[in-house]
Amino acid sequence: MDGVFITGTDTDVGKTFISALLVKAWGSNYWKPIQTGLNSCQLDTVTVKHLTGLSDSHFEPPQIELQEPLSPWRASILENATVSIEDLVIPQRFSESGRPLVLEGAGGLFVPINETMIITDLIHKLNYPVILVARSELGTINHTLLSIEHLRSRNIKILGIILNGKLNADNAAAIKHFAKDIPILLQVPEVDLSLILIDSLLPLVPKLEDLY
Repeated sequence: MDGVFITGTDTDVGKTFISALLVKAWGSNYWKPIQTGLNSCQLDTVTVKHLTGLSDSHFEPPQIELQEPLSPWRASILENATVSIEDLVIPQRFSESGRPLVLEGAGGLFVPINETMIITDLIHKLNYPVILVARSELGTINHTLLSIEHLRSRNIKILGIILNGKLNADNAAAIKHFAKDIPILLQVPEVDLSLILIDSLLPLVPKLEDLY
């Protein structure tokens, strides 16, 4: 089954919006295995469904849902819950689907899932290549290159980088220089999500088959 795991250089870099853009462009299924912060915001699954306008058949709820807007590890401690990546498996109907699958992580790569596992361990277990979402502004060079170095150290395939926010050609050029073998797939300009129609950005998205 073709697909990608969407991860980020940090929290709030726009992973959910980018996930929605890719899901709509590729007609994909979408699954976020772990969701925290239910007491302060709506499910990312609901957001992606709203942005894409796709039917329920493209979506499955998270397998692990936690209330506090914290890392899964810290939220689970407050809720006396146990979180294990061994329990996380791709929903069967997605495994049997002819559509590709977009998975979305929780926060950045080093976000702890429990006392021993981080998001990178989940990526490794599910065995999907990564698209790395990064901010476009100041600080992104360091965060992006460190994230790439970490993924490489775990032998995780990186399909490319998506820069999200106000366009910054200099930062993009610096990342290209130091990560020559990792393409910048697209740069999504800063948008007002209350006004933007996701369809207007679809021409920016490369075909999934061209990334493999």
